[in-house]
Amino acid sequence: MKSRKILNELNTCLKNAMQKGLGKKGLVFPIDLNAIDDEELKEICTRFEAIFNMINESYHYSEHLAQGNLKSKASRSNIFAMPLKGLQASLNHLTWQARQISEGDLSQQVDFLGEFSNSFNRMISSLREKKIIEQRLKQITDVLGEGVILVDSEGKIVFINPEAIRLIGYNFEEIQGLLIHEVLHKQKPDGTLYKPGNNPLFVAIESGNDYNNEDDVFTCKSGFMMPVSITCRVVFNADTMDGAVIAFRDITENKKHLQTLESINILLEKQATTDALTGIFNRIKLNKSLAFEIKRAERYNTPMTLIMFDIDHFKQVNDVYGHSAGDEVLKHLTKLVSTNIREIDIFARWGGEEFILLTPGTSLNDAIGLAEKLRSKIETYDFIEPNQVTTSFGISTFQSGDDNITVVNRADEALYRAKEGGRNQVAFHK
Repeated sequence: MKSRKILNELNTCLKNAMQKGLGKKGLVFPIDLNAIDDEELKEICTRFEAIFNMINESYHYSEHLAQGNLKSKASRSNIFAMPLKGLQASLNHLTWQARQISEGDLSQQVDFLGEFSNSFNRMISSLREKKIIEQRLKQITDVLGEGVILVDSEGKIVFINPEAIRLIGYNFEEIQGLLIHEVLHKQKPDGTLYKPGNNPLFVAIESGNDYNNEDDVFTCKSGFMMPVSITCRVVFNADTMDGAVIAFRDITENKKHLQTLESINILLEKQATTDALTGIFNRIKLNKSLAFEIKRAERYNTPMTLIMFDIDHFKQVNDVYGHSAGDEVLKHLTKLVSTNIREIDIFARWGGEEFILLTPGTSLNDAIGLAEKLRSKIETYDFIEPNQVTTSFGISTFQSGDDNITVVNRADEALYRAKEGGRNQVAFHK
């Protein structure tokens, strides 16, 4: 092969590379060395081939680095890859520094990447300042005499100070990431639960508005409704709502001075007769109502039925899905039942997963129909975890001479028969 032809081949190869790029194959030497007879020319082309190979290797090496593969390697003899190896070493060191920063080491500095180094070091300086501010904020909130709660833009709790912990009884780990209106601000001062989407504190946070209420309540871990004064201020980052700061103080003593004894008794009565988890009546309220309805049924010779039911295999729900999931099942079930009974019916949590429904003026046949309706709705309802639960029902009717114990015992006996009969059914005792 003549030198002229070799030059033409090289020219064509380089021209294509400059016009179309190197592509997947890279820069491939186009001359077959075995076709060259002239030894001197062959030696020159051998050096050219080595240059092509180094360029090709450097090209693929730089591609790998650009894709983030910092473990890529190039041969030591490749003179074109030397600057890339220096860049690789710098990027590896920068990766290590970033890892140190993520672990809390803000002493890192970069001085080998030009303008990037300046930006990186300014970022570290800002992080140090932010950390100092956070430490100072924590020191301030730790000594405040008011409870302080920080929530994000969704209303999820991200911080509580020691005074808030003391007042509400929760540790931070217990309520971190939970929605404030589902944990603390879920009840009105009269004890009734807020309906979904109708909680004024949550609505204010969601819409980016401030909220103030001098006569509000927080539900503590114990279930006690603590009278509080609440001030909520929304926090913005630039033009975006970033969360809210909520300050509150216990106004129990103030309430004692400002409210009449009657209003205080109403609040205490509500707390004493309401189940903290589900918001329906508790056993105390049910017993009082049952005694009253028995007297009325006896005096006016009117029918009255008592429906007792519980959740089948509820222990398995707690064991498999956890007690939080079990609590959610109880809350969803009470809401479902509450929407399918009359206003005059008295619905109460008797204990654990057991409930009683007192239905004044209702015959046995009507009570059976109501129980079957509730049983079917519960069975087909999607509780998520688990998606299905079933219930067993026992019904008793009022008989002359009954008291609380006798009518409840007959319903309990009927419920036992429903369980023995295979569960997920209604049994009755006349």
